[in-house]
Amino acid sequence: MKYALMLGGVGLGLLLGFLPSLRAPKPRWWIVLTLLSVTVTVIAAILPPIGGTLTDVVMASRADSTKIVPFYCVVVDDSTLRDARIANLDVALEGGGVRDLAGKHIIVHVTRGHSDRIVRSNGRSAVTSIDPVITLPYIMGLEERARIIFFHVPMSWIALCAYMISMIFGIRYLRSRNVDLDAMSAAAASLGTLYCVLATVTGAVWAKFNWGSFWNWDPRESSILVLLLIYAAYFLLRNSIADPERRARLSSVYSIVAFVTVPFLMFVLPRLLPGLHPGSADDSNAGPLLSPKSDAINPTKQVLFALSLFTFTLVYFWLTNLRYRMTIAERTIKENQA
Repeated sequence: MKYALMLGGVGLGLLLGFLPSLRAPKPRWWIVLTLLSVTVTVIAAILPPIGGTLTDVVMASRADSTKIVPFYCVVVDDSTLRDARIANLDVALEGGGVRDLAGKHIIVHVTRGHSDRIVRSNGRSAVTSIDPVITLPYIMGLEERARIIFFHVPMSWIALCAYMISMIFGIRYLRSRNVDLDAMSAAAASLGTLYCVLATVTGAVWAKFNWGSFWNWDPRESSILVLLLIYAAYFLLRNSIADPERRARLSSVYSIVAFVTVPFLMFVLPRLLPGLHPGSADDSNAGPLLSPKSDAINPTKQVLFALSLFTFTLVYFWLTNLRYRMTIAERTIKENQA
C-alpha cells in the first residue's frame, strides 16, 4: 500500500504536469488545483498533532526513563486511559485530572510509571489536544522533526525526475535541432537544481537537530554536494558559450552525461557506505519510507506523503513551464530588437 501511494502520487503529478502541454500556459483549473494541493499539504504537514501508542511510551522510557511522549488515548475515567489504537487495552493513569474528558480522544504528555501498564502525567495541564481530526505517528528519535519528511524527501525525488526530463529534452534537441527543446532542457535542469538545493537545505536543518551539526560529511550529504557541483558546471558551460547552436549542442550532451551520475550519487553510493542517514550500509533497513519492515509511516502519514509528492511535482512543472516561457519571451524580444 505504501509503495502504491508513493508511486501514485508521483505518477499522477507527472501525468498532470504534461497536461495539456509541458510548454503551453497552464489552464486556470490546473493552477487552482496546484494552489489547493499546496495549501492542503502544508496544513496537513504542520498542524496535526503527533500521538504515540502505549508501546511508544514503553519503548521511549526504556531508552530514557524521563522521556515525555505524546500519548494518543481515550479517557475512560479520571484514573484510566485506553490506548486509542489498541482495542480494550486500559492503562492506569498517575496524576488524574482528566475526569471532565471522559469518553474523549486526547493527546496527553506522559512518562512511563512503575510498570508498562501505568503512565504518569501532570494531569489536565498535560493534555495538548482534544478529539483531534487526524494525528501523525510518534517516531522515536524524530518526534516533531519527522514533519520535515513531507518536504525534504519529495524535493529529492523530484530533483531526480527533473534531471531526467532535462536529459530527455537534450536528446530530443540533438535529434531535431529545435532550439525550443534546448530551452526546455535548460528550464528543467534549473528547476531540478533548485529542488536539489532545497533538499540539501532541509536535510541540513534535519541534520542539525538529529545529528548535532548542519553538515556532517555523511555519504548522502557528500554525494548531493557533488551532484550540485556537476550541474553548476552545466550552467557555467551554458553561460560561457555565446553561439546559441553550439551552446545548445554541448549543453544537451552534458545533460545526458550528467544524468548518468544522478542515480549513482542519489541511490547507489549512499547505500554502499556507512553513514548517519537512514538507508546507509550500516542501517538495518532501507529507512522509514522504503523499508517494508518499517511501521513508522502509518496509513495517515502514507496518504499525506503521497499528497506531498503529488504537490511538489505539480509545483515543479508549473515553475518549469514559467521558466521555459520566460526564456522563449526573452529570445523573441532579442530577435525583434535585432
